[in-house]
Amino acid sequence: MFDELAKYKNKGHFFFEKGDVLKTKSKDVPNLPGVYYVIKLAKGKVELVYIGKSGSIQQNGQFKEQLLNQRLNNKQDGMNREQYFLQKIELENIDALDIYWFVTMDEQYQDLPSFVEGLLLQRYFEIYACLPKWNKSF
Repeated sequence: MFDELAKYKNKGHFFFEKGDVLKTKSKDVPNLPGVYYVIKLAKGKVELVYIGKSGSIQQNGQFKEQLLNQRLNNKQDGMNREQYFLQKIELENIDALDIYWFVTMDEQYQDLPSFVEGLLLQRYFEIYACLPKWNKSF
């Protein structure tokens, strides 16, 4: 979807549907710094609804908590992320969510997750003149 992400080799995706357990579905997502996005699949349509990052870097070069796996399994809008996804699936009649993740900092790349997230949001904004539906602000 985003050409900027093609260079990252440590990446993947998984589907999340009603009745799934998020920790189980995301078990292969590493706890490394990176970005992710969520695609909504509903009634034969595909819509990118969220772009996020994991890993806030501190001045000393160390990352705070919540790397990719932790971030995906944490909270959104004040509720457990699994519950958030299940609520969205119910309210928006979603068939499944397709969640893509990319490690942006490893032995080969040193791209700050916040930078890459900003770049992806910028590309989205250039096309749609708004943020993805589930992104509240940037």
